Amino acid sequence: MEKSSFLDIGDGVLRSTIITVVLMIIYAVIMSFIDLTERTNSIFYLVTSIISIMYGSIYAVKRINKKGWLVGVIVAAIYMVIIYIVSIIAGNSAAIESTQITRFLLALAVGLLSGMIGVNL
Repeated sequence: MEKSSFLDIGDGVLRSTIITVVLMIIYAVIMSFIDLTERTNSIFYLVTSIISIMYGSIYAVKRINKKGWLVGVIVAAIYMVIIYIVSIIAGNSAAIESTQITRFLLALAVGLLSGMIGVNL
């Protein structure tokens, strides 16, 4: 990949992260008024991650215009690593559980499919 491709991938990851932060802030405001269950929280976090990865992958692929599946997987992997590191810094356990592995694989699948869609848009 070219140097500009790495910058476009980084830009896609940055945009994904910004979308996640904005959606989490909105959700935090909603949670301050409404008591939500743990299941609702889990679903929201999953949907937020999927939306963020889709947007970041499609954005990066539209800028690069080739190897959509690879770019999508790279954006998803970097995004999930950043989320994992932030989670550890926030005080969560560093242990990797089966749910985290499942979410990581789902993120890679979403990135792969989003990359393929982004090339064809």
